[in-house]
Amino acid sequence: MDKVLDILRNKWVKFGVSVLSLGLPVFVAYIDWLAFAYYLEPVNEVPLFLLYVLVNFVFAGIMFYTRHQIITQIAACITPLIAFLLLIIAFGQWYLIAPPVIICAFTFLAAGTNETFKTILGTIYLLMFVVGTLVYLTMLHFNLTVQTFLQITECDIKNRSEEYSYSPDNSYRLVMYVDDAGNERSLTSFYVEKTADDIKLPYLNCYKHLYSQKVLVTMDQSNVVYKWLTKDDLFIDGRAKNITDMFRQAEELRNKPKDEEDDDVSVEEPTYYESHDVGTDEYYGTEQTTPAVAEVVEPDEEQNYE
Repeated sequence: MDKVLDILRNKWVKFGVSVLSLGLPVFVAYIDWLAFAYYLEPVNEVPLFLLYVLVNFVFAGIMFYTRHQIITQIAACITPLIAFLLLIIAFGQWYLIAPPVIICAFTFLAAGTNETFKTILGTIYLLMFVVGTLVYLTMLHFNLTVQTFLQITECDIKNRSEEYSYSPDNSYRLVMYVDDAGNERSLTSFYVEKTADDIKLPYLNCYKHLYSQKVLVTMDQSNVVYKWLTKDDLFIDGRAKNITDMFRQAEELRNKPKDEEDDDVSVEEPTYYESHDVGTDEYYGTEQTTPAVAEVVEPDEEQNYE
């Protein structure tokens, strides 16, 4: 036992272990990215949360053990800033925010940093958390999130439906966002996401919504018909859209220098009926030209959005 204690007290052992403390800011930054770019759908919430808490406490133990090492002190000083970003990005998802924020506060206070420096930096962080929270609450009052404020996406995750329609080869996912569900004036938005960008973690599915493509916004969800015609073509609300082309054009637009952008006049694409020389009566039948309910068609199978 004494030999074990002597090994644990060895400064070189502590220095080697302190390198692992850099994993905490990397881990929190990764959670920031997932919360920013992905929709997080737990498969099993209890094991997921316990695993999440365990990982945070492992880092807390490592950083407490090596609290007097310079690497740990640096990690303890920069991690609260990354945790602040998590607070802003995932505001309201307290199960995601609380463990790393608590661990960051504990490791920051326990680190063997100069007390004067720690007091000054701690005061700055405290003000940052308080003022940042108040500012973000004001943004939420005007329905602004970090993603919409940066004009990266208009998707509001809290309005997302968890019922999806996949293309025949599962390359794309059609997602519905309902704003103010139950309100007669509610808006329903349809977006397509790439499934190749999804991430699967233990007990957690991460669906990437960043850079998803909007295909329709409507105030009358009940009369919207959508189905996958091919692996690339989506028929929605009387029009056929090539999803591969939409993503390609969006990527080219993102990569295009601003000084080369021009105000091209958009040409409305022909409807499915026009491009296939089919009339609405012929497609739906003579008695009904528009369907009464929305339908989602999986490959070789039809299903209704409730």
